[in-house]
Amino acid sequence: MGFALMTSTAEIEAQERTYEEDALRLDSGLSGLRIVRGVSDSVVLTVGIVRAVDVVRLVAPSPNAVAQAKVFESNYRQGIWTAALGVAVWGAAFAINHIGPNQPVPLGVTITTVALVSYGATRIDTAKRALSKAVWWYNRDLKR
Repeated sequence: MGFALMTSTAEIEAQERTYEEDALRLDSGLSGLRIVRGVSDSVVLTVGIVRAVDVVRLVAPSPNAVAQAKVFESNYRQGIWTAALGVAVWGAAFAINHIGPNQPVPLGVTITTVALVSYGATRIDTAKRALSKAVWWYNRDLKR
């Protein structure tokens, strides 16, 4: 009987959460991109460069949000690493150029770096738009 009382209390507490307590929002700043929950501003997810994030699990109650979260997860890390590779290639070419005689950076290297950075930035932009949509769908589907 005591166990049944405890489980029913847990269900009642879960049902009493309001929209204001469960709604998600994006917060970006110097520390990166974060997803915070409710009016208490508790950070539920920090989007990092190296580690993978599980946005799909966070927005699982909403099928439309899950679809957008998958778009985010497939684009974000690849965009970051592609843009970083472009910057690294540019940095290496710049350093090599200044080590030896003053020769211009080959056109092929310049085009490659611009292409890599542009492609990475496009993927990051697609990912961030998808993340915004995922949060919007999640909040839309919350019980009010």
